[in-house]
Amino acid sequence: MMYSAGKRVRRRLCGGLAALAFMASATALASPAPPNLTVDKSFGKTAGWSIGYSEALGGCLAAATFGDGTTIWFGLSAVRGNAYLAFTNPKWRSIAAGDQYDLRLQAHGQRQGHGRWGGTFVGFERGEARGLFQSGLRDNFVADLSNAGAITVEFEGRPIAKLSLVGSTDALDAVLGCQKEFAVEKAKSTGPAPARRDDEGSGSGRSSQGTGFYVSEIGHVLTNQHVIDGCSAITVTRVGSAPIKARLVAADATNDLAVLDTDRATPSAPPLAMRARVGESVYAFGFPLNGLLATTGNFTVGNVTATAGLGDDTRHIQVSVPIQPGNSGGPLVDQYGNVVGVIVSKLNALKMASLTSDLAQNVNFAIKTTIALNFLEANGILAPLNTRTSDPMTADTIAERAKAFTVRVNCS
Repeated sequence: MMYSAGKRVRRRLCGGLAALAFMASATALASPAPPNLTVDKSFGKTAGWSIGYSEALGGCLAAATFGDGTTIWFGLSAVRGNAYLAFTNPKWRSIAAGDQYDLRLQAHGQRQGHGRWGGTFVGFERGEARGLFQSGLRDNFVADLSNAGAITVEFEGRPIAKLSLVGSTDALDAVLGCQKEFAVEKAKSTGPAPARRDDEGSGSGRSSQGTGFYVSEIGHVLTNQHVIDGCSAITVTRVGSAPIKARLVAADATNDLAVLDTDRATPSAPPLAMRARVGESVYAFGFPLNGLLATTGNFTVGNVTATAGLGDDTRHIQVSVPIQPGNSGGPLVDQYGNVVGVIVSKLNALKMASLTSDLAQNVNFAIKTTIALNFLEANGILAPLNTRTSDPMTADTIAERAKAFTVRVNCS
């Protein structure tokens, strides 16, 4: 047996643990509860390692079983704090689920980094086997793991298993490829995470806030449907002016658009361009992070990075313009002062990081003006079309113009 019942070790932070760095200074915190290590979809074998996806752990994994019955597992988990390492063996009957054990791992044939590592693992059951699991490891721990040719697992100074890591580099590549594939499929099924959709019009009666802009000279304002969803009262506010009441005219939940009527004539409605081009400079004006940032609005700069959205959604364009919660419904403006899109969402960076082990930066989306124009026309509102001049405007001129036709939208 691997352990006797009297040798179960409660979690303790060893004095030198912070300095141990085999697996890129992995954290030494044990999991708070035993994991459910399942394989729900198999992708075959790579260099002797089985590759699969675990729904319970929310990520892809690799596993290899050895002659003594020990299986080593490594993978990425959206549920358990990203990277994890586990060992199972049907002979380890003395391991108790939920108890915690201090282990040492000695690397052999390490090509870089340190060759010895220690940490606290939690016991768990997997069918007839018992296992040891540690999660919350830093993102690149499996990369360091794959640099070793083999590892020896030690408990209380005694070797209990020696495991080959031949082929683990190829297995790591397969896990990362699997993770990216599932991230794309997940994103296609759920859509991009909206910019603060939970606060901007939750339908729960709470106050919420977003951005909108004038689309007619008689006072119509375009915004996102999720900004005003569930509102009993709506006001819009221009910079330097008092709030005025607005009435919902029409909403399109599928395309996330809504048009409001303010009954206030305005000469500031901008022209709408029919298309945006990849690489061109674009600008966003809006009122993000209500109560934290300037009440006079924020102006940000970026580029059109793709003419389709997540999963090739042709209703959207992808932009690198920085946006925050509160920008939803605001105008995306080109260098000629035309609106080329309606800001709608940003990729959920934390969620994607848990799926891909990489932090997405400035991946944001806007609804194409062709979609907006069709929506407005269907509701009897004719927005002015683009007037592209031979010379682009300076950024400060665009900012001043955008401030004049952009409004803060408040919902209660």
